[in-house]
Amino acid sequence: MMYLSPKLQITRAIQVAIILFVFPLLMLQGCGKEAQKTSSESTCAFSSLTWDATTEDMIAEEGEDYETYDSIYKGLTYTYPKEFQGHTGMIKYMYDADGRLCNMSWAYTGTTADELQKIYQELCDAIAKDHGEGTTEDGVGNLCRMWVLKNETVMANAVITDDTKVMQIAYMRADVSKQKNQ
Repeated sequence: MMYLSPKLQITRAIQVAIILFVFPLLMLQGCGKEAQKTSSESTCAFSSLTWDATTEDMIAEEGEDYETYDSIYKGLTYTYPKEFQGHTGMIKYMYDADGRLCNMSWAYTGTTADELQKIYQELCDAIAKDHGEGTTEDGVGNLCRMWVLKNETVMANAVITDDTKVMQIAYMRADVSKQKNQ
């Protein structure tokens, strides 16, 4: 386990708060179709893992220098520092209680609102190039775009306030990112 400076601890706390509170709420707002059976393929831009990947597969790809905490899927979340498109952020692999990979996400904390908006837009443009425009759910201080694909749901989310400048791109396996119609 590595030591985190107080500044990095605060940054991580903000990222965790977004993952645990804001992100699941946004995910539930955009989900409404019955889940489809998924294959193991993923279009994840920052990882080559498939939805069938075990923790051993993840460790083989990312290494053993990880931290863990409980995931929203009742399993463990593994975190690694990871550079993506020239920006160093944090990659997260979330597993459920049965050891299934449910979510792969990359979070980045920016220094300015302009910087974060630029990175967010670049990522959204790249995803839209492959998957279409997606659905936009922007709010005050919050940017959100979502793409519901056959095997997964992709969500880009940014929170930009005076105190917080963080964004995340997440790939969620289809059967955990959709609710059944009620």
